[in-house]
Amino acid sequence: MVRWLYAGLSRMSSATGLGVYRDALDRMSEDQITWMPYRPDMLAELPPAGREQTHIWRARVPLICFDIVELHLPDRVMRQFGFEQVIPRPIDTYVELHKLDRRGKHTEDWALRHVRYVTMWDRRAELAVAGTPTYVPSVSGDYMGWYYSITRLFVSPSFRLPTHHYQPSSLALHLTTRALQRIHQRATATVTDIPDVDMYGQTLTGIASLCSDVLGRVDYGHLIHMPASQEMASTSTAAAASSSQTQHERVVLQPRQRRRRRHEQQHLHDEADDGNL
Repeated sequence: MVRWLYAGLSRMSSATGLGVYRDALDRMSEDQITWMPYRPDMLAELPPAGREQTHIWRARVPLICFDIVELHLPDRVMRQFGFEQVIPRPIDTYVELHKLDRRGKHTEDWALRHVRYVTMWDRRAELAVAGTPTYVPSVSGDYMGWYYSITRLFVSPSFRLPTHHYQPSSLALHLTTRALQRIHQRATATVTDIPDVDMYGQTLTGIASLCSDVLGRVDYGHLIHMPASQEMASTSTAAAASSSQTQHERVVLQPRQRRRRRHEQQHLHDEADDGNL
């Protein structure tokens, strides 16, 4: 996915390349994702055998290989099949099932052991997930709120001191977009609370519009719909973890390192103040 982004990335060590990969993922915009890889024109090029029973591609069933059982969950990627993405059904992670292996079980009858899942597989034609066809990839109105509540938006660490290694640009973007997000949400809430004060209302409406425009220009317009309480909680946790790590490392620093660390800490403190507008 990011092979084209950085020449020679495959030759980097895992320690050096990790930050580049994370940064590339964090900076991806919606138009860089192929939501529907199986387009009709591509399917038309497949031999007839490859197009038979395409409806079972959307079968929500277990995939079984001896002791291994993994659920196929097409309802989580409905845009891939040309349908509107809605909130998917909850799943059972089968923790106990994943502890199984074939060691010492040479005579185990796995078809009998997994008869429950084999039965589900036999009903695959009935268990195909239905959906609303769309011309362009889209989601239901409540989907993004649910998605933000269960996922992690950035894979790069949000709070860490600068080093001499590769510095992901997504960290600065993270702080900027979060600050704009908070401004937008507070301004919008204030406009709702004091509708009778025209001047305040117009000013705050302008601020909200500006934030929305900037977030949209950097391909993060979807953050406006993210619940504010969730983001504030995750940011506080990350900041506390960073503070604890800094205190632990301080005991091993040499005098010159301590001076540099104080400068870096002040820089982070200034950034945090700017982010808590």
